[in-house]
Amino acid sequence: MTTAISIGECMVELRPVADGHLRRGFAGDAYNTAVYLKRSAPDIDVAFLTATGDDVLSDSMIETWRAEGISDRLTFRIPGARPALYLIETNEKGDRKFHYWRSETPAKQWLRQLLAAGGADLLDPADLVYVSGISLAILNHADRQAAIELLGSLKTRVAFDPNIRPALWKSMDEARHAFEAMTRLAAIVLPSRQDYELMYDISDPNAQIEFTAGLTEGEIALTCDEEGCLLRVDDSIQAMPTQAVAVVDTSGAGDSFNGAYLAARLGGASPQDAARAGLAMAAKVVAQPGAVIAR
Repeated sequence: MTTAISIGECMVELRPVADGHLRRGFAGDAYNTAVYLKRSAPDIDVAFLTATGDDVLSDSMIETWRAEGISDRLTFRIPGARPALYLIETNEKGDRKFHYWRSETPAKQWLRQLLAAGGADLLDPADLVYVSGISLAILNHADRQAAIELLGSLKTRVAFDPNIRPALWKSMDEARHAFEAMTRLAAIVLPSRQDYELMYDISDPNAQIEFTAGLTEGEIALTCDEEGCLLRVDDSIQAMPTQAVAVVDTSGAGDSFNGAYLAARLGGASPQDAARAGLAMAAKVVAQPGAVIAR
């Protein structure tokens, strides 16, 4: 069976519904990607690697993963810990704003728990390992360097989404260092246009693609919001348009693209067809509220 491992953090998500109430869900970029990968290809064995608590919220979170068909065999439980929480707000254009309570998130311990349990031996049997910039940013500096070294040692394919969130980094220099190191080792790079605007003040997508191509020979799928994505494979760049859609909530757009893209590639689809699958999934997601939409 084809196996994929997504590494990162899942949090409690609170989002407004009618009459000022809040609805609870569970989300986080690497988890969202795992969900959409599994939904896109139910026959793929998708495991989520993280660390979480041993409280009731963590129990509910893991039950939600299982209901999605995602394995928790690489989920490490930290006694006395509780998962992080965030509140999401959107404006009339669907643009999002987050408020986080994550300073003590147990997900910061995912690398140490992984190393204690077997390290690369637990990852290499997979056909793909996916990690995001957030998965790395929540680690301390020493653990982050060790994580990059571990990922670079793997024999299996690594997919990487920079997903830069400035508040998680001490400086953009630190974020750039991690981005460049991960891009050099990844077989698949899944950045967004905003990543380069934040890190390098580069706004032109073609220039962003060329910059990334200087770091990796792997395939690059650069998402560009309503303009679709730019795909670079074997020195060829192709624009992939998306469909017009009434945007309700942009939460999870990039994650859903990643999940569907990776599912298609694991299933043997071309990068072009994988990009079409990713864009179609993202179009569905932004038309509904929440990072993880109803099945």
